Amino acid sequence: MKKKRFIAIILFFIFLTFLEAGIFLEAVWHGWGGFGDISMEYTEEGSTGISFLIFFIPVIVIVIFLVRIVLCIKRINTVKGLLFDCIFALLGVGMGSVVYFIIPDSVPYNPIFLLGRQIASFFIDHFNWMEYPMP
Repeated sequence: MKKKRFIAIILFFIFLTFLEAGIFLEAVWHGWGGFGDISMEYTEEGSTGISFLIFFIPVIVIVIFLVRIVLCIKRINTVKGLLFDCIFALLGVGMGSVVYFIIPDSVPYNPIFLLGRQIASFFIDHFNWMEYPMP
């Protein structure tokens, strides 16, 4: 039972790492005009919205860990279980980051990474978070 739980934690955090990487990369490159074209800039609403998108996943992870700490304090879960959960969560983030940086050719074909890019692209385009700069 514990092995399945730890594998699920690792896979969940690999999923979150690739999703966050896709969101971040799309937020950085969405307004790039290419070679010689004018690049777009984020509007005020766009800056707020893209900050929310980028920081949403890390804040949710912090909330999950805070809930686990509260459960640990109330003695529903053990400290040993919390430490193992933290270790395997960091292992999942590390594995996702290693794949992202060591094997960059495989990342653009990752469906989770593409999902993150599509989520960010949808919000940027749908809510008009970018505009051309005024001269």
